[in-house]
Amino acid sequence: MNKFSTLIVDDEKMIRSGLKALLESEGYDVETARDGQEGLILFKKHQHSLVLSDINMPKMTGIDLAKQIKLLNSDTIIMLFTGYSAIENEVEAIKSGAEEYFLKPINTNDVLKRVALVYERHELKIKNERLSRKPEQIIGNSQGIRKVKKVIKQVSKSDIPMLITGETGTGKELIAHSIHDQSPWRNQPFVTIDCASMPPNLLESELFGPERSVFTGAAVHQHGLFELANKGTLLLGEIDAMSSGIQSKILRAIESKQFQRLGIQKETSSDFRVITTTNQNPLTLVKEGKFRKDLFYQLNLFIIEVPALRRRKSDIPLLVDYFSVRKGRQDPKSNKDSEFIQALQSYNWPGNILELQNVLERVFLLAGRQPPGIDHLPPLIQNINSQYKGKSIDTSETPTLAQIERDYILKIHQELDGNKTQAAKVLGISLRSLYNKLEKFEIQN
Repeated sequence: MNKFSTLIVDDEKMIRSGLKALLESEGYDVETARDGQEGLILFKKHQHSLVLSDINMPKMTGIDLAKQIKLLNSDTIIMLFTGYSAIENEVEAIKSGAEEYFLKPINTNDVLKRVALVYERHELKIKNERLSRKPEQIIGNSQGIRKVKKVIKQVSKSDIPMLITGETGTGKELIAHSIHDQSPWRNQPFVTIDCASMPPNLLESELFGPERSVFTGAAVHQHGLFELANKGTLLLGEIDAMSSGIQSKILRAIESKQFQRLGIQKETSSDFRVITTTNQNPLTLVKEGKFRKDLFYQLNLFIIEVPALRRRKSDIPLLVDYFSVRKGRQDPKSNKDSEFIQALQSYNWPGNILELQNVLERVFLLAGRQPPGIDHLPPLIQNINSQYKGKSIDTSETPTLAQIERDYILKIHQELDGNKTQAAKVLGISLRSLYNKLEKFEIQN
């Protein structure tokens, strides 16, 4: 099941309805059940991605429910909560397969953060499954893209670490996947993680793997991403979001191909190739102390800069044709001189390829079986096209990239009525990155 859905199980109606309203306000699809038996029936029908359940309930406890769910679908994430604090409950929760355990009264902010993390993992899993089935092509024939393709061909046979830079939405992960696909390790794992989407303690656990439960200290061996990427490629997205401490451990792992799982001193080995990405200027990050110099020098062996779409507008007709074919449409090949293409090229695309893809989704929907036209474009692009059509642009009045980015984020945020989960998905960034940008640009609900 690809759609992310949540099941809440609690015998207290107030808690069920409260949690349901809280998660639905963030855009999540939620079902509720009054006890474990009812919850199990619903789960068998819909195979939810996440289950939040009370432990102490009539008919079937949350512990028993968790065990049954894990037998049906081991990928489902289970969070258990209770009003009774006891070490026995915590141990039983871990044994049942639950990934999270917390006490009532429930802290809503804590719940939202944990659910957001599970959602990010779910989306990452779906993305990895999609990429592993059939890699997407790098579309374009502009000078910038030809240079990127040439570099990929040169570096793909080597296992040296590398850094891919570029704005959000330019396709950095696609570049990394292309490097992997052209390498001798193409049939080995390609493991990815968005470092900006996780709190530091959980990120460290995901990367290196815990030997001890974060709840009880009980032994619980779990492979981290460095281990899972053995003989393959590990992509660390937005590496600048890591704390300095984690960056130091990453550097050691890259240099020695060894690391320690959390909770033990024993060394674990893994033969991986690491690729990292950032949407910031790495040199600026080093000067600001957000990127360790020694890690930067290790990754500085090879840097690939992915050009923004506004710097490769000649590729837009090819991209339109590519997305049209992917949608199964029978549109004629794009004419670079058509009013529709010229309108697309008049816009600066602060969201880059991802924004173009989302705009074309709207265009194809409105166009139906007819060829796409300028009337199918969002009003913002139509207005910019009519404003500059046949005129030279006064660069003194051209908005800065930061202004364009703020206006676009604000537009998406407002169109989705402040639904941050959906806004992050449309923008192609993590929830954490969206919160950071909302704070940076002082955008309120």
